[in-house]
Amino acid sequence: MDNRMREAFDQVHASQELKARTRTQVLQAMEAQRKPARAVWKPVCALAACLLVVVLGLGGYHLYFTPTSVISIDINPSLEVDVNRLGRVIALHGYNEDGEEFAASLDVLHQNYQQAVDEILNSDTIVDCLNEGGFLSVSVVELSGNQGEEITTYVSNCTSGHHNVSCSTISSEEAHEAHHVGLSYGKYEIYAQIAAYDLDFTPEEANKMTMRELRELLASLQAEHPDITPPPVDETGSGCGNGNGHKHGNGNHE
Repeated sequence: MDNRMREAFDQVHASQELKARTRTQVLQAMEAQRKPARAVWKPVCALAACLLVVVLGLGGYHLYFTPTSVISIDINPSLEVDVNRLGRVIALHGYNEDGEEFAASLDVLHQNYQQAVDEILNSDTIVDCLNEGGFLSVSVVELSGNQGEEITTYVSNCTSGHHNVSCSTISSEEAHEAHHVGLSYGKYEIYAQIAAYDLDFTPEEANKMTMRELRELLASLQAEHPDITPPPVDETGSGCGNGNGHKHGNGNHE
């Protein structure tokens, strides 16, 4: 049990009846999120009872299911991972057909975000895309609290050393606009760059393209219109620099 859980336990002052009732409610909500085909709970779920009591100390079980940060993972598929104030994954969202299939194949609900990120980035889906020359964009948006920097740092360390990977932070304003037009956070970031050159380019078109295709389109538009200066795209990736053993491709793709 990590330090945050211990600290939260120390703050719990609730009747046994309230704890039992809340435990039942959250277990039912967690069970409803589990995919029928993957009914076997991972060891992390053994912490569920402890976590439910911690939730009481934070003001109610509903806070557990409120996202405070989102990790957007885009290559093709496009996937978003909702993270709560305890650093736990509470939802997955696919933003295209491949993303929906990818989300359905994962079993990371209620893991801490570090475990989930490791599992996602080391999945065959992501590794195969990178080895085939795909470009991976990981964007973090902080909805509330102050965990965004921590998550961005962790993701940057995980993906460091790979030239076909970028990491960035998305503002809450950009995040709102991204979902307004139906794009994941990561794809919206580069869509906005392209739209500065091509006013007819639509979010629907962007959503059908891979991150590499989007970057290549942006590069061609930049070459054709050197006089236009759109908002910058994070090329270096917030510290993505030296590899640390993750199997994210060979880093030779540009």
